[in-house]
This record gives sequence, C-alpha cells and structure tokens, in this order.
Amino acid sequence: MGKTAVKLDNDVLREITNIVIDRLREEEKAAAKARNDRRKANTKLLLRNYRSLVDHCESATYTASQVDTDDGYSLAEILELVNGNVSDRLKVESIRQSTIKTKIIIDHIDTMIDLYKTYCDRSPKEEDRRRYRVIYWLYLDHEPKTADELADEEYTEKRTIYRDISMAVEQLTAFIFGIDGINLLTK
Repeated sequence: MGKTAVKLDNDVLREITNIVIDRLREEEKAAAKARNDRRKANTKLLLRNYRSLVDHCESATYTASQVDTDDGYSLAEILELVNGNVSDRLKVESIRQSTIKTKIIIDHIDTMIDLYKTYCDRSPKEEDRRRYRVIYWLYLDHEPKTADELADEEYTEKRTIYRDISMAVEQLTAFIFGIDGINLLTK
C-alpha cells in the first residue's frame, strides 16, 4: 500500500497558519482578561473584608501570654492542653501563621491605600478625591456609610457612587498587585 501525499500550496498553508495564530491570540487575550478579572475580584474581596481582617489581626490569640486567665482556666491548664497534644500545637501554630499572613496582607493593603490616597489628593480632578472618600467610607472606616448616604453627602447620584467604586477598585488593583494589576489601567 502506498501513502498518499497531500501537497498543500503555500496560500493554503499561510491561511491555516494565520487561523492558528489568530486563535492563539484570542486565547491569550481571554486568559489575560480572566487574570485581570480575578485580580479585580480579589481587590473587591479584600476591601469588603478589610475590617474583619483587621479585627482578626488585632484579636487572634495564639500564645499563652495573650490568654486572659480570668476565664476559669489557669495558665498551667492552658499550657498543658497546648503542650499535651501535637494536634493541638499544630492548630495553635496554624492560627499564628494565618494571623501573620493576614497581617502581612493588611500591612500591604494599608500601604497601597495610603499611596492611592496620595495619588487622589494630588490629582487635579475632584472625582479622584471623591473616589478615595467613597472607598474609605464604604470599606475602611470603623463606622461605614452606605452608598445612599455617600450620594447625599457628595451631592451626586447613587449610580455615580457605584461608578466611583468600580474606578477606584481598578486603580487600587494596580496599586495592590503592581505590574500584574497595571493592565486594568491601560484598558
């Protein structure tokens, strides 16, 4: 049996190559968009949970010296519990490690929010300063305000507040994730 060779002319090969290249470019664009969308979603998630993450860092108990012994347990009983079982020690260590990771993230977010505030304060555009205020009052302050309250205080529409949130999240994503988040600003 002989093999049948298919001879493709150069125009057909060029067309096939172009189709493959176009498809690969589309897939890469889709993957980049998905990465940017995840970073933006992560920024929103960090902002929405900011206060509880700060509270976690300030309140986590993972060493004996942090324990209030007025709760009915003696310090010796607590140490016996922790030292008595490897599993319990691992649990305490995992709380400590989680708290350290959370603290690092919060410190980074705080630094990037400070940079964002400076950026907004230096901007000649009033909407940039408003965007910082919106983020601050919605997510960062200990006594948050609602979008309705902010719209009233800023003498604007509620939908403007939501647009401000969206724009601020894009800008904060670039600050928080650095070069990996910068693609959002170049769109």
